[in-house]
Amino acid sequence: MTNNTKSIELTHQNGITVLTPMGDTLSYRDIDVQREGMDINQQLKTAGTQVIIVDMSRSNYFGSLMIGVINSFGQTVKQRNGQMFLCGASDEMQSVLKIMKLESLWPHFPKLADALKVAKAWKADPK
Repeated sequence: MTNNTKSIELTHQNGITVLTPMGDTLSYRDIDVQREGMDINQQLKTAGTQVIIVDMSRSNYFGSLMIGVINSFGQTVKQRNGQMFLCGASDEMQSVLKIMKLESLWPHFPKLADALKVAKAWKADPK
């Protein structure tokens, strides 16, 4: 278990906010992941962020805590008529997202470059 280490990296690429979970929450304390998720959501609200990408490529599997945090990011931007895109999820994780019906809410792309291309087009012409 890690103390005071970021479980989610926040970067900007081509004007799009990219959130990258740094592995599953098993490596982190639940309270730290929840607090970090709340902090990131506040940053998204304060900045008025409408388009985000969650790059899931750093882990083969994400548990319910991280999935809940990721989903909260999507809900935050959705409240602003925005959109969240997912990318890089393993086959196993894609199955979990499908079972949870999250793939119908948040489109998934194989690679970050693919998601960036679509996110940039969506940002230019949201529908």
